Amino acid sequence: MSRWFRNLPDGIGPAEVLGLHVSELQLPNLTLRASALENNLELLSRWCAAHGISHAPHVKTHMSPELTERQLARGAWAMTAATAAQARLLRQFGATRVLLANQVADRAALRWLRDCVEDADADYTVMPLVDSVELVARMDAELAPGPGGRRLPVLVELGLPGKRTGARSTARALEVAAAVHGSSALSLAGVECYEGVVGLPRDAAALSGVDAFLGQLADLAVRIDRAGMFDGAEEIILTAGGSIYFDRLAPVAAALPALSRPVRAVVRAGGYLAHDCGAYGESSPLSEVARHPLGALRPALELWAVVQSVPEPGLALAGFGKRDASFDIELPVVLGVRHGDEPERAPAGLRVERLNDQHAFVAGRSWLEVGDILRLGVTHSCTSFDKWPLIPVLDDSDKVTGTVTTLF
Repeated sequence: MSRWFRNLPDGIGPAEVLGLHVSELQLPNLTLRASALENNLELLSRWCAAHGISHAPHVKTHMSPELTERQLARGAWAMTAATAAQARLLRQFGATRVLLANQVADRAALRWLRDCVEDADADYTVMPLVDSVELVARMDAELAPGPGGRRLPVLVELGLPGKRTGARSTARALEVAAAVHGSSALSLAGVECYEGVVGLPRDAAALSGVDAFLGQLADLAVRIDRAGMFDGAEEIILTAGGSIYFDRLAPVAAALPALSRPVRAVVRAGGYLAHDCGAYGESSPLSEVARHPLGALRPALELWAVVQSVPEPGLALAGFGKRDASFDIELPVVLGVRHGDEPERAPAGLRVERLNDQHAFVAGRSWLEVGDILRLGVTHSCTSFDKWPLIPVLDDSDKVTGTVTTLF
C-alpha cells in the first residue's frame, strides 16, 4: 500500500509511521500539527456559536475523509463542495448535507443529482447553485421529481460584474428565483454569494465592498420571501463567507427583518482549518494580528525538507519544489533550521526566493550546511494539500501520532 504514498519510505504504510520522529521520514514531507488543528477546530466552532451562525466548511481545501469527519464532529451543519465529484466523495466521507457552491450544467453530473433526488432511502441532501434562467431550464429538463414529489433544493447565486458566476443584478436574480419557483424538479432553498471575489488586501475599501455585496444578498432574500417564493422551504438559507471575510456575514444576518421562515446564516470557511503563513495568516478575522478576544488560528501545515547543496556563499538548494508546496500566491516561509541533534535555530533572515519543480533556492545567511533540515510554513493550504495523498500528523514533540489521506 505504501507505494502509493510518495512521501513515505518503501514498506512503510500509515500504521508503521506512528511514533516515528519527523526526521525519520523521507524528505520532503508535508505534515499537520495536531495541536494547531485542534485549536482551529475549536476556535471556529466557538466563533459560530457566539454569533448564531452555521458552518459548512469547504472541502476543496483538504479533500480528506479524516478531516471531514473531525469537522462534522465539531458541529459543522453541512460541508461545501466545488464540484459534483467532490460532493459525491463527501457523501462517502459521511456528510449528509452538502452545499455545492457552483453551477452544475454537464449531463453526467445532472444525472447524478437526479439519482440523489430519486433515492428515497438516502439520508443525503445536496444543494447546487443557479444563476440564470437558462440553467434552471436545463436542470428542469434533465431532472425529475423524486418519490413523493421530492425536488432538488437549489440556491440562487448573486454575483458581481466582471467576477465569477452569479446573477449580475438583483433584478436578474429575482428572475432566476421565479424560474426555480415555477420548476417541477427544483425547489428554492435560499440565496448565496461569494464575497471573496472582492479580493485582498482586507482594508477599508475591501470591507466596504464586501458589506455592500452582502447587504445586496440580504435584500435579495427579503424580496424573494415577500414574493412568496420560499413557500416550499422549512427555512431560508443565507450563505456567504469564505476564509477571509466570513465575519462580515454575522451583522448582516442579524439585521434581517422578520421573514416568513427562520433564516439559517451559513459561512463556508475552509482555509481556517490549516490556516497559513501568508494571506490567510495576515487577513483572516481570527488571525493573530486581528487580536480577536476568542483567540487566534494557528498554521497547521509544515513542510520539512533537507538542504542538498550549498554551491556558493549565501545560497542553499533545498530538496523541495513546486511539486511539494504551494507557490500560486506566495512562496513557503522558513520557520526554523535543524542541524543534527541540536535545538532548532531561528531562520535568521533565510528566505525562499524561487522554486523549480524539485528544488528550492534559499537565500540569506551562509551558515546552512548540507543535511540541515528546514521547517517551512506554506502560504496557501488549498494548493499544498492537493500534492500529498498521505499526510502525517505530528504532536508537539514532532512525533507522528496519526495520518490523514487526501483524495483530489
